[in-house]
Amino acid sequence: MFVPSRLACLVLSASVFQLASGVVAAQAPPQVCQPSVTAPIVVASPNQRLEAGRKAEPPITDTGNGFAWPDTPLGVIKTDQGYEFFGSDGGVHNRQMWQGHWVGNNKYGSIVTTQGTLNNPLGTADPQDVSISPNPDPAVNPNYPSYTYMGGGPVYQVPAGMPGAGNLLATYHAEFPNDALYAALGLAASSDNGLHWTDLGEVIRLNQSYEVGLDGWEIGDGPLVLSPDQKYFYLYFPDWLANGTLHASTTTNVSVARVLASSLLDAAFGSTHPHTVPFEKFYKGNWHLQPGIGGASTNLIPEATAQQRGYIDIHYNSALQRYVMIISNDTTFYYAESVDALAWTDPAPLGDFGPIAAYPTAVGLGDNPHVLGKSFYVFFTHLPTDGTGWTNGSVRRVTLTCP
Repeated sequence: MFVPSRLACLVLSASVFQLASGVVAAQAPPQVCQPSVTAPIVVASPNQRLEAGRKAEPPITDTGNGFAWPDTPLGVIKTDQGYEFFGSDGGVHNRQMWQGHWVGNNKYGSIVTTQGTLNNPLGTADPQDVSISPNPDPAVNPNYPSYTYMGGGPVYQVPAGMPGAGNLLATYHAEFPNDALYAALGLAASSDNGLHWTDLGEVIRLNQSYEVGLDGWEIGDGPLVLSPDQKYFYLYFPDWLANGTLHASTTTNVSVARVLASSLLDAAFGSTHPHTVPFEKFYKGNWHLQPGIGGASTNLIPEATAQQRGYIDIHYNSALQRYVMIISNDTTFYYAESVDALAWTDPAPLGDFGPIAAYPTAVGLGDNPHVLGKSFYVFFTHLPTDGTGWTNGSVRRVTLTCP
């Protein structure tokens, strides 16, 4: 499935969102940054996207959507040559052979790797448009054949001294057959900077179980975030708490699950049998009650409104000594802060950047793009609402500065 369908589902269902009850361990301290925001600039124009799609490897065979990129938030890592960017191509990927490997799987979605700069993420090299390959052990993810979409962008590069140092973990968004939108979050691994990706399995599902006829619900595709003590990976998402109906009337704006970082890295890169390990959702002040797959969760921002819900991007800001959250409801961006990554300030509006402005990605300007500073960029996918869809889609960027 490609962006306009998922975005339309989110917008149409926003009117039925209600906040689930829940408390966090402590109230968030007041927001310290009142960010100024620049006007957006275009860093990947429709023509640049069209040209990139024409030379993507393997060749794109989807004539309907073309190069539907980026159909997720972006992942960004810094290299000796500049930057590498990762984001899904939302077009269909037919099964085909490339460099001796099957890379297509008859699904929408992929993980595209490009080499460029913060002013030109597409760069000049051929984009590498690679589907996520099934795990060698089908038991790791028996749902893999059922996905109709499987794409990702947010990446975590393993630091030196840890299992799999230099390798990449990507969060992916996987959709199930339905007349609306139902998706899960999973992880994929790459040991060659994104030329090949292997599925490690699902890690997060909604508390509402899959069923045909459900309201559409966008779980997003957020990055792995290290906890304040550096021991855990946190993964944030909006949850739907089961209520005995097909309707999303008991939901959260922001929920979180965690996994021990050392255990995940060992399972993904230190084993001859690569896989993920179970996540735990944060629920009523406790980490040990609800599993990541299907468990209940607490709303971390219980006072937020339905309009303050959407795609979630979270990174640590070293200048503020706080975590920063950017939320997009497809038009308006919101900003929130946290000291402990659990108690958050109420989201404050940053401005309207639509008509469709999705998949915000905050990028730091220092040595590590995952760490923000006094000023940082927010990239996003911009689409028109005139029916042209991806043809006139672009990537845009704003700059946020804390005075």
